[in-house]
Amino acid sequence: MINSFADIPPESGEIEFSIERPPVSLQSNGDRKREFKEHVAAKVEKVGFLLSGDVSVRIQWNVHEQKRYENNTSADVDNIVKPLLDAICGPNGILIDDNQVQAIECFWIDSYEYNWEQIDIRIKFMPDEYLPKNGLAFVCMDKNICIPFLKNRRPEEQVLFISAQERKLALRDEMMKNGMSYYESKDVMSVQRFFHKSRLQGFDIEDLIELKRKVSIS
Repeated sequence: MINSFADIPPESGEIEFSIERPPVSLQSNGDRKREFKEHVAAKVEKVGFLLSGDVSVRIQWNVHEQKRYENNTSADVDNIVKPLLDAICGPNGILIDDNQVQAIECFWIDSYEYNWEQIDIRIKFMPDEYLPKNGLAFVCMDKNICIPFLKNRRPEEQVLFISAQERKLALRDEMMKNGMSYYESKDVMSVQRFFHKSRLQGFDIEDLIELKRKVSIS
């Protein structure tokens, strides 16, 4: 199970937690989806880390068979995925963005209790691919590519980090310009993946030039 106050993810590479309520459909109105997102986010907001690599997600919806077969208001399985992923992404979530989801399995099983529904979620990940929430921000580099960094690091550490990332990105682009493939040239980059600026809603995003000015990089 998920530890609501953990600062690092479990070494097992698996997180499990449950949502003790029915899911909402992608077609639900905005108020219902907003209320559902707030309810789910409360499960993970106190976790001290964000998973930052690719993950696989397993969603098991426990619901009475009669509701699925004889009720036209029961959500379709394929429509409950997006609202749920949205609810666990973002600065207070457990994922940065849902484009980290490399594989997903979603299904329902009979709960045998008509008035009880629950969503069980399992996330598999690489144990060392995470970032602390405390102090987390992103530096927006060229072409709206953003790299995570920690604002609570000392200025001299920020200088080293920013300068290194600039050099690596410039070298990668030069290698690709000279005919090397994306996969060959990415060997010079850090293991930590990038995120496009459009996928970082709610996060603190620093402009590269402004950040360099603040930490005195010419």
